[in-house]
Parts: sequence; C-alpha cells; structure tokens
Amino acid sequence: MKKVILFAVMAITIIPAAFAQKAGLSLGPKIGATFSSFNTDIETINEKTKSSFHWGAFVRFGNKAYVQPELLFMNRSGILVDVNDPVKEQTISLRTIDVPLLLGIKVADLKLMNARIFAGPVASIIVNKKIETENWNEAFTKDDIRSANWAIQFGGGIDLLVFTIDLRYELGMSDFSKIESLALKNNLITLSVGFKII
Repeated sequence: MKKVILFAVMAITIIPAAFAQKAGLSLGPKIGATFSSFNTDIETINEKTKSSFHWGAFVRFGNKAYVQPELLFMNRSGILVDVNDPVKEQTISLRTIDVPLLLGIKVADLKLMNARIFAGPVASIIVNKKIETENWNEAFTKDDIRSANWAIQFGGGIDLLVFTIDLRYELGMSDFSKIESLALKNNLITLSVGFKII
C-alpha cells in the first residue's frame, strides 16, 4: 500500500511537470540563502557580509532559450566598519520586493536533468529600512536610503526532476545613498531552491 501511495505522489508531481516542460512553461515557489554586503567608495570604511534569506515565486517561458520573471521578498543586509576605529559600526538591513527578469539558455539538456546559464536586470523596491549604529555619531540614517534600486543578476542553475537550483551573483548598478559624498551599492550572492508545481 505504501508503494502504491508513493507511486501516486510521484506521478502527480512528475508527470504534469514533464508535460508542462514540453509546452515550455513552468512555475512554482522558491526559497534560499542570501549573502549580502553594502560597498562604499570611502577608503576608511570596511564592508562585512551578512547572511539572510529570501523567498518568492518564479515563472519560466521557453525550452532551450527561456524568459524567467520572478517576484521575490529579499532581506538585504551588511555591516560598515570604520577602519581607523573598529568600534564604530553600522548594520544596514533592508527588506525589499525584487522583480528580476532573466534571459537564459540551457547548455545541457539530459533526460532527468538540465543545466542553465542566465542574466538579466532586477528592480528592488524597499518596504522596510533598519540601521543599527554603534559608537558612530556621524553615520547616516535610514532617511538617507533611497526607496528603489536597479541591479544586474547573472549565474547558473540546474533542474532535477521537479526541482530547480540557482546560484546567482547580483551586481548593484544604482546608488542606495541620497548623500552626494557617499556612494552605497549592494552586491550579493544567492543560492535558491525552487519547486515546479507546473
């Protein structure tokens, strides 16, 4: 009986996914880890990376070549430290809604697995700002952070049955800071796992 139930569950998940792939459409939820840092153009400030998480959903159109828009809820964070006085520290935490639009191509397409490369722009809208400051009187505040940002993502991934795994690097293109004398850009690495429900 357990084998029958297991077979039925596999059939319900794998068979629809196979038909959807032939039609060039797949979608589903995804979740993953984020490794983020905020980089400045000031030599006396060091940057430290912080880890967090993200979640959301993706849609993929196409077979060999494809377009993949996504809607992601991101936690972007990083630490700035004064080189001359390490006790001066700021932790920046931003919650954003991200909309990547990726163009990709399959570089290997096997029966149960494929490998992909992709790249594309991503727009970020900040929905929550938090800055924690320690021993730094002249540091900037959350009012100095812009409400939107543009970046470029590129990376690679594999699809294994109904699972999709992506490793990406995001290069910040626009400036988060409103202060003219301080450029603040966010670069990050993400590792995510998705599940194709179609």
